[in-house]
Amino acid sequence: MKRKRKGVSNVKKGNFPDGFDMDMAPVRNFVRRLDSVFNESFKHLQKNFNLNSFPIDVKETNSEIIVHAELPGYSRDQVKLEITGNQLRIIVEDRRSFSEKDEQNSSYRHEESFQYKERVITVPFEIPEKETKASFKNGLLKVIIPKKNSKRKFINIDE
Repeated sequence: MKRKRKGVSNVKKGNFPDGFDMDMAPVRNFVRRLDSVFNESFKHLQKNFNLNSFPIDVKETNSEIIVHAELPGYSRDQVKLEITGNQLRIIVEDRRSFSEKDEQNSSYRHEESFQYKERVITVPFEIPEKETKASFKNGLLKVIIPKKNSKRKFINIDE
């Protein structure tokens, strides 16, 4: 014969065994709040450090590869191109400095910021440095890589 304990109901909460009537709602709420704190913190961190890269578009024709990069707000001097073998690296650096002196309050304020972004494009041949051309106009970078040194061969696939 089964005895009932005083104050314990037979209603099961969740998948817990009989007699285990602990309400887990506060724990679930705590975990949700903790997740929310981390999600919001990293959202602000991404805005402060500007971790997003810039969009690029790569097109291939019979004679060249054309790379377009959208860099609004940047000047030509902030963009660097580096060729290493079969890779083109686009580097964007932005350094800003601001100083302010307030004689009335005897205060001085100085702010500095630095942003660094890069994208690497790999092509299937050695990039000819002298024949590769680049232009930058209205925030759009265009790089034209000729396929002169391409030693690519395509192989037919049998059925």
